[in-house]
Amino acid sequence: MIKAVLFDLGGVLLKGKTMKFIKDGEKLLGAKAKEGDECCFDRKLNMGTSSLRPAFERVFGKKMFDHEFIPLMKMWLANWQMDKEMLDFAKKLGKRYAIAILSNSEMSFEEKYGDALQKVFPVILYSHRERMVKPDKAFFELALKKLGVSAEEAIMVDDTQENLRPCKELGIHFILFKDLEKLKKDLELHGVRA
Repeated sequence: MIKAVLFDLGGVLLKGKTMKFIKDGEKLLGAKAKEGDECCFDRKLNMGTSSLRPAFERVFGKKMFDHEFIPLMKMWLANWQMDKEMLDFAKKLGKRYAIAILSNSEMSFEEKYGDALQKVFPVILYSHRERMVKPDKAFFELALKKLGVSAEEAIMVDDTQENLRPCKELGIHFILFKDLEKLKKDLELHGVRA
């Protein structure tokens, strides 16, 4: 029986895609981004050991001056917008289930959306605060501990297939997020209703 629903932030609760930002950034900078994994934009940034400028420099492979960094930072922030329908749905789920956010994040996400998210989610695990990133199993285990549920009692909603592996290894149910309507149907298959 499902007792807890864990949500990813970027790509689930926030509309936006890392790969879209990277492609737009490549056009803006005239530089090719390094190959990375879809799960973690920049490990040091997501671990909270780096700020945006050095992360962008690593991803795009070039030193950035203000005339490049500032528009890129604005593009990064504009890429991510709160999905009000998803937030409302999560709020409804929160009346019947424990809900949490488990996200590879960085400080600007928390600064921009933290207050609104804290009103809905009693447990928010930001990678930059916890110094752990998905798909590390320890990050998922921390979420289970904070929620006080077993792996079998939890379901993870994420837009990144790579995060299925640790969920499967731990026994956490997993839904690959596409859109809200599909999510509702997928949750119902697990007996979860708002």
